[in-house]
Amino acid sequence: MPNLIKLGAPLLILALVQPSCTKIPQTPAAEGALPTIDVVQADSIPSDWGKLVSVTISPDFPRRVQLWFQDEKNVIRLVFYDMPQRRLAPKAVVFNRS
Repeated sequence: MPNLIKLGAPLLILALVQPSCTKIPQTPAAEGALPTIDVVQADSIPSDWGKLVSVTISPDFPRRVQLWFQDEKNVIRLVFYDMPQRRLAPKAVVFNRS
């Protein structure tokens, strides 16, 4: 009987632990969320982003400016520039226009 308990106890533990290892589902992106793209270089803006059409600033983040670009296909890209660090944010927001 003690051998059966020694063998059964680890199996029981494995059976109880197994369900706790199931993958947690990913939270889906919010409906209507805008796509983002990686900014490859923190100190350069790709020329295919088009022309700079606006520079804005938020009172909540006065040291970061928002640079707005529009290309020939009317795709708008928004990237943040951190003035104290002198670098672009690692992600840019894309606004596709139809």
